Amino acid sequence: MPAARRLPTTPYDPKAVEARLYAHWERSGYFHEEPDPARPPFIICMPPPNVTGRAHLGHGSTYAPMDVLVRYHRMLGDNADWLPGTDHAAIATEAKLVQELKREGTTRDALGRERFVGRAWEWSRAYGGEINEAFRALGFGADWKRARFTMDEGLSAAVRRVFVRLYRDGLIYRAKRLVNWDPVAKTTISDAEVEHEEREAALYYVRYPLAGGSVPLAGDAGIVVATTRPETMLADVAVAVHPDDERYRALVGRRVRVPPLLEREIPVIADGAVDPSFGTGAVKVTPAHDAADFEIGERHGLAMPSIMALDATITGSEIDAGKYEGLDRFSARAEIVEDLQAAGLLERVESHRHAIALSERTGAVIEPLLLEQWFVNMTSLAKPALDAYRSGRVRFVPERYGRTYEQWLSNIRDWNVSRQVWWGHQLPVWYTPAGDPVVAESEEEARHEAGARHGTRELTRDPDTLDTWFSSALWPFSILGWPEQTPELQCWYPSQTLVTGGEIIFLWVARMAMLGIYVMGGKPFTDVFIAPLVFDAQGRKMSKSLGNAIDPMDLSERYGADAFRMGMLRQLRLEAQEVRFQESRCEEARNFNNKIWNALRYVLQLPEEPSPPAALPPRNALTLADRWILTLLHDAIVEVTRLLDAYDFGNAVERLWHFIWYEFCDWFVETTKMEGSRETRVAVLSFVLNNAMRLLHPFEPFISEETWLSLPHDGDTIVTAAWPDPLEVPVDREAAARFALVRSCIVRLRDERAAAGVKPGRARARSPQGLRRYAQERDLIGHLAAVDLGETPSSPEEGSLTDMLFDVHVLVPVEHLTTRYRKECERLRAEVERGQKKLANEEFVRNAKPDVVEKEREKLERYRSELERVEQAMSDIAS
Repeated sequence: MPAARRLPTTPYDPKAVEARLYAHWERSGYFHEEPDPARPPFIICMPPPNVTGRAHLGHGSTYAPMDVLVRYHRMLGDNADWLPGTDHAAIATEAKLVQELKREGTTRDALGRERFVGRAWEWSRAYGGEINEAFRALGFGADWKRARFTMDEGLSAAVRRVFVRLYRDGLIYRAKRLVNWDPVAKTTISDAEVEHEEREAALYYVRYPLAGGSVPLAGDAGIVVATTRPETMLADVAVAVHPDDERYRALVGRRVRVPPLLEREIPVIADGAVDPSFGTGAVKVTPAHDAADFEIGERHGLAMPSIMALDATITGSEIDAGKYEGLDRFSARAEIVEDLQAAGLLERVESHRHAIALSERTGAVIEPLLLEQWFVNMTSLAKPALDAYRSGRVRFVPERYGRTYEQWLSNIRDWNVSRQVWWGHQLPVWYTPAGDPVVAESEEEARHEAGARHGTRELTRDPDTLDTWFSSALWPFSILGWPEQTPELQCWYPSQTLVTGGEIIFLWVARMAMLGIYVMGGKPFTDVFIAPLVFDAQGRKMSKSLGNAIDPMDLSERYGADAFRMGMLRQLRLEAQEVRFQESRCEEARNFNNKIWNALRYVLQLPEEPSPPAALPPRNALTLADRWILTLLHDAIVEVTRLLDAYDFGNAVERLWHFIWYEFCDWFVETTKMEGSRETRVAVLSFVLNNAMRLLHPFEPFISEETWLSLPHDGDTIVTAAWPDPLEVPVDREAAARFALVRSCIVRLRDERAAAGVKPGRARARSPQGLRRYAQERDLIGHLAAVDLGETPSSPEEGSLTDMLFDVHVLVPVEHLTTRYRKECERLRAEVERGQKKLANEEFVRNAKPDVVEKEREKLERYRSELERVEQAMSDIAS
């Protein structure tokens, strides 16, 4: 048994503890594990934060539970490891570098791809460790020796291997499809990376004249269409109406002329997708610039010309753009509206509030464009991932998120994996001079295949990179060394638990499930715990613009990492989908830690010699309070264990908080200051505090270690100590029930004493004579209620403890009560007089709001009633 340390009596200072302990833990290798088939595995793959990222409050609600689970399972003796890493964050990193280059007076294209990618590597190495350092400061005990980066060669090899395999299995193809185009980042982005913002816009009602007339005039027959995007009219290929809309039945099959140029004719078609209640019930069809129009265009075999260049300017490369060519899309919109008005074709303009699609990375308005891209066919991949959920092999906590997963996989669309950025995994695709694609893991393999299949070794590589989420989807097995057959892969796949946010169930969770089953033949994880989103106390999303963003590192600096963790974890609830974060919880947690520290200082300052760890006095030597606290400790171990196994972190910490603060510190510690407790108190205090710190360790690793090391303990660190075993804690339900009765009596006596205004130590109480048979209970009441306990003459000597405790009451001297009641009467009479004067003031009654006057009347009645009660009490005393 290592010797317990005597600590200074100064208040707990997390700054003096946290960095020192973490450095020792990491240096000693306590977070590192090797695969051990003899022990149950418990593996969590850390969701890789962006290499560009900084720690934010969301990491508290998502990463703190991961640390709790791994520390807990390590203490259970499992082969537990938390595998960390960072994501290359292609679009975000490239955007930062482009900004940096702009400040230097140059551009990405001027630098060239090779030098730009080299710069990205330098930037990632320079700044990529910042978030990991923040995680260390927050006490996150990941196995940093196993940290990976999604651009590492091993992970890059896995990306190439899976892409080639998917292609050869017919699951990756190249096609021209409508995609989300970010004209600022100049790349496609996924649906999940698009934010929708409600904005006021104009809804333009434009008349398309019927074809055949020589000059369109304002009174010409035609069809009126409502649109928010007049600039895309240049690429219209039809006007669509609902087949059952009687207003337009006669026009279906006719042709109209496209304003404002009026040099093209397009058909009027009928399609069931048209909403007759929107606008005029007739819609323009522009398949290259709208998802719904694209589907109409496919059904009707329409042409799909684009009018928009990659920089969101008007282009006439596929269809005549007239004088608008080269204009920015919004400038073109304004000019087209002017021309429509001048031509008498703009019927009216209405205000229209609707959702605008924005890039979450750049904030640019998304432009739907028809581009040739590489896609993954998701249908056959989705079915096994759905089956894994429906069969219970993969489960979600809370369960409601499983329905989100199921719904998305049931309605899945093919995945566009092409991105037009340079930083990332370049597609393992080459083209022959004839444009034939060659997909291979290396350029040499591609040249060999091209020679064999196409008779040429001359190749040009596809400049596009893969969607960042493609490499992330391989994380559960690529992080373990796949495609190499490593011991980690053999022992640690699948992992036991994934902890992540609900907003990336589509982007990440479902894709990991699909590709994990496809590549490895089995699910990548068993449990998926979805952490709640974190908002401010008013329920608003945190942002710099609102001024409500909170940096967890600031909270850690102010209150300590333990207090930040505890403050966040206490706010997590399984039944809640969000956390309305309150900083006050961190302050409360700091006070909680000071409470623990003061309890430790008390134990260390006792004159008795410390007992060996896990050593308790014989049962017959234990006091009533000893048996009570040990029973409660047993129950706390059982309950905290159950709640952790259920991922109910908030209730687990609340249960432990209540035990440590209220039951141990506020009650049990006070009982040990009594004369009769000296024989057992050091052993029981040390035993309970040792176990409580082991329960606390996953949640608050630093103060639990510092406290545990100061007590008698086994082992070098609490990190690898055993999780408390309830079977090792003696239970005495009868004694616990008796102490609970005594505690209720004490609380009542304290209330009586406070109500009478009698200070502690100056109060006397009467008790039945039979209470002498319950010596411990009687002593506890006198000590903890701070009363001098006498006996009531001629009181019963027999009876139950419950009955006797009910008859214990504080005695208050008559003169004390008389003085107290007299002062109270004076105060109440003054309040009654004030209220009467106020309500007698006609100006106040006439000018004040009715509810204010009514409240004054209610207050006056309360004071009168209270005055009557106190006067009656004085009369009773006098009689």
